[in-house]
Amino acid sequence: MKKILFIPLHYEDPSKGEKIKSDLVIYIYMMDIDKIVFLTNKIHYKSILDIKSKYKEFFNVKLDFDLINIEHLYDLEYVLGRFAYKIEEYIDEDIIIDCTFSTDIMNLAAILMADRYNKIIQKNMCPIDITTSRFTSQKNCDILKLKHYFNHRSFKLMDDLLNSTYKMSNANIKLYKSLSRDYSNWDNFNYEAVSNRHYHLDFPELSEEFLSNVRGLEKIKDPSDKRHFPYQIADMLNNAKRRFIEGKYNDAVMRLYRAMDIIAHAELLTKYDINKSNIDIKQLSKQGIKRKYINKIENQHRSRTTSKEIEINLTEGYFLLYRLNNKIGRYYYKNIELFTRLNRIRNKSILIHGKASLSADDYNEYETVTLDVARMFNKDIDRYMAEIKFPKFKIKDDKKYFLSL
Repeated sequence: MKKILFIPLHYEDPSKGEKIKSDLVIYIYMMDIDKIVFLTNKIHYKSILDIKSKYKEFFNVKLDFDLINIEHLYDLEYVLGRFAYKIEEYIDEDIIIDCTFSTDIMNLAAILMADRYNKIIQKNMCPIDITTSRFTSQKNCDILKLKHYFNHRSFKLMDDLLNSTYKMSNANIKLYKSLSRDYSNWDNFNYEAVSNRHYHLDFPELSEEFLSNVRGLEKIKDPSDKRHFPYQIADMLNNAKRRFIEGKYNDAVMRLYRAMDIIAHAELLTKYDINKSNIDIKQLSKQGIKRKYINKIENQHRSRTTSKEIEINLTEGYFLLYRLNNKIGRYYYKNIELFTRLNRIRNKSILIHGKASLSADDYNEYETVTLDVARMFNKDIDRYMAEIKFPKFKIKDDKKYFLSL
C-alpha cells in the first residue's frame, strides 16, 4: 500500500513564499511518502516547481506529485468536489491529508473528506481530532462568511446563514443578527431603527471605526446639530458609492442627485432661513429677491401642484442660490451646461423618465461634480465620509465574490 500525502496549499502573503517552500521541502522528506497530491491554485504552480527543484537538489530524489487545480478557492462545494475526485483515485492507498498550509475553507473541506473516507488528517505533522475540528472549522468558516458578507453589504446572505447555522454560539448568532439588522437599516436610511449596541466592544479590532459610526449617526439623527447636514450629505455620498460598487449605477446616481438636493436645501436653510420644501415668500423678499423672480417661483409651483406649500426642485434651488449671490449658486450658474448634462444623465435612467440603464462612466461624471459641490458646502466633507464609512473586517481569505455553501 502506497503512502499518499494530500497537501491543500494556499497563502496570500507573497513574502511568506520562500519560507513555506523551504518548510515544505523538509516536511515532505520527514513524512517519508510515496506521492504527493497538491491541491492549489495556478498562482502557486511556480512554487510547486520550486519545491520539486529544491527537493531534488537537497536529497537527490525526484519528487513524485500530482497537481489538482483549485480554481475557486473559496467555494466549499467546488473544493469538496476536487478533493473527492482525487481521493477516489487513491481510495485503497494510505492517504494522509495535511492542512498546515491552507485556508479555512480548504481546512473544512479536508476535515469533511477525511471524515467521509475515513482518512487521516493532520496539521504540523500532528493528527487532528476530526469530531472537534469539524465543529471548530465549520464555526470559523461561518464567522468568516458572515464577515465577508458584511464587508460586501450582503445583509440578506448574513441573515440566511444565521438562520441555518447550528455551529455558532447563541451569543454570536445574536451579535451578527444585530450587526446585520442595524447596518441594513442604516443602508436603507432607516436611522431610527439602528440599535445602541456597542459594537466597538464586540469587535475591538474595529473599535475606532464603530465609534466613529456612532458619533456620525447621532449627528444625522439630530437636525438641531450644526453638523447634521454635512454628515447627512456624507452618508448619502457613501451610500451612492456602495451602490456603485454593487454595479447598481441607476440607484447610485439617484443618491448623488439626492445629495445635490440636500446641499441646496441645507445651504438655503442654514444661511438664509429659506426652507426649500416650504418657501416663505416674505423671507424671499427679506433676502432681497425681486418680486419678478418670486412670481416665477409661484407660477412654477402652481403648474405642478395645487398644494399651498411652495416647494422648489433641485434646479430652482440652485438658481435661487445664484439669485442670493451664494458661491455655490454662482458655481452652478457658471457651469450651467455641465449641470444640464448631469440632469440629462439622471433623466435617461429607467428609474426616472428614460429607458436606459446608466453606466459606470455616468456615475463617475456625476460623482466628480457632486463631490466638488459638497466640498464647497463643507470643506471637511471627506473626513465626515471617512468617519461614517461602514467598517470592514480584515479577512485574510477575502475575495470579491461571495462564499457559498
